Amino acid sequence: MKKACFSQEVVDAQKFRECATCHLFDECTRTVYLKGAKKASIVGQGLGVLLGVAGLGLALAHWGDLPNGAPWLTFGALVYGLSVYRAGKEYGADNLEQAERLDREAQATPEVAAVQGAHH
Repeated sequence: MKKACFSQEVVDAQKFRECATCHLFDECTRTVYLKGAKKASIVGQGLGVLLGVAGLGLALAHWGDLPNGAPWLTFGALVYGLSVYRAGKEYGADNLEQAERLDREAQATPEVAAVQGAHH
């Protein structure tokens, strides 16, 4: 039953009144929001990795000037970069799992099957 209005980024409740009053409104709109969250996560993860690389570059550029600080900065930058990468991977997997669960719930609703059967 996921109608055309749920393929949009923002559901226009005035234009698609049947979608706004649908019992699947939360599941369908949550799926759209998860798509947006995935994009934001990718951007955030990219910025985090760039920050880690910048820290690593700074440490390597000043290795001679900071004999005690540069190794610690290198270690911190590597740990930070790896943690950002791992957190992004975990969030991506969780995001995908939620989207698949919401889609299964929307498709498993008995009224959906009746509506889809009427259209086919």
